[in-house]
Amino acid sequence: MVRLSDMTGYQTDKSVKYLKVYEEYFAPFKDKEITLFELGVFKGGSLLLWRDYFQNGHIVGLDANPVDIHDSTGRTHIYRGLQQDTALLDRISLEMAPHGFDVIVDDASHLADPTRIAFWHLFNNHLKPGGIYAIEDWGTGYWQSWPDGRFFDPKIPKTDNSIVERIWRLEGGKRSLRKLYTLFCYVAKPYSPNHSYGMVGFVKQLVDECGMGDITKPGRGISPYRPSKFRKMQISPEVVIVVKTDSPP
Repeated sequence: MVRLSDMTGYQTDKSVKYLKVYEEYFAPFKDKEITLFELGVFKGGSLLLWRDYFQNGHIVGLDANPVDIHDSTGRTHIYRGLQQDTALLDRISLEMAPHGFDVIVDDASHLADPTRIAFWHLFNNHLKPGGIYAIEDWGTGYWQSWPDGRFFDPKIPKTDNSIVERIWRLEGGKRSLRKLYTLFCYVAKPYSPNHSYGMVGFVKQLVDECGMGDITKPGRGISPYRPSKFRKMQISPEVVIVVKTDSPP
């Protein structure tokens, strides 16, 4: 059986690390007649990769620049435009996947705003229940050289709980100190170091959606209650994977 992580001879920047993450999620779709949509395809090598892996699949690509690839199977289709053009996304979806895409891969701008627009529009309107949405290279938000990125500042805010934590560790976590720590948390609501720029900030918004059941938990959260739209979310250094729930709220 051909493994996705072994398919490295294509003109694409998807390294083995990326392909190993995808392998876990894409394997169940391998022999099915799926439709995959990739945003940002560079010279089109990744489209040929997906075509050869999903041998019964239909592969759709979108890029801001013209892309010219040869595909004798007729299973690959390319559009030109911007990922945040929701009218274009609607047209592509209507023409290529009127019942929804099975897999969507975002390897386009790696900028928060265009990525956010494309994600929520496609996720809500054009991704099948149980479908997979992958967002690559989210770590650009840590790069000062990136348009919407910034260096990470690890300084802890003034509501620091480090003193209480140190006492707790020294005393072996005695019951009385655990109570003191819990009381401190109630009063101070301590923060951890944070970074919310660019793609990192967008991914943290996705974490909020993943936690929506607790955000709106009756008696503890903010009503009205709403379960998350995500069945699962996995963050790796290379890519964020979101699996849509089978029964969207």
